[in-house]
Amino acid sequence: MKKYSHQGVTLIELLVVITIMMTMVGLVAPLAMNTVDKAEAQSEYLSFCAILRRASIKAFVNGSGVYLELYENTIKVFKSSPTLTLSDNENSNKLLFEQSYQYLYFADSTIKFNRNGVPNVVHIDVKQRNINRKVNVIELLEN
Repeated sequence: MKKYSHQGVTLIELLVVITIMMTMVGLVAPLAMNTVDKAEAQSEYLSFCAILRRASIKAFVNGSGVYLELYENTIKVFKSSPTLTLSDNENSNKLLFEQSYQYLYFADSTIKFNRNGVPNVVHIDVKQRNINRKVNVIELLEN
């Protein structure tokens, strides 16, 4: 009688293990991707808050107004001259910064910071990953 010894795994055993592994990856991968998206959305929100703080500080330090235009997923920061007349209104506003976001959406609005760095609005409506947030600008600047 011959004795057979196992020297490896059969093709069926290998296919079963690969199938189990792929099933596990299929269950875990969407959860990991969702977590990454949440982290990126939070990072964008923190970036937006930092832009608001910088605009307020810039208005205060320079002693001139700064205003932000929010529309869809874009924010634009402009410096406005301290004295505006109708004739030089178009030439007195300088674009300082522009940022587009993937996960943040804004209601069309304008925020003006006076020369003391104080905004003209208290709340901003922001949509972050299909969740509506009402951001209190005054509290944000105080932190």
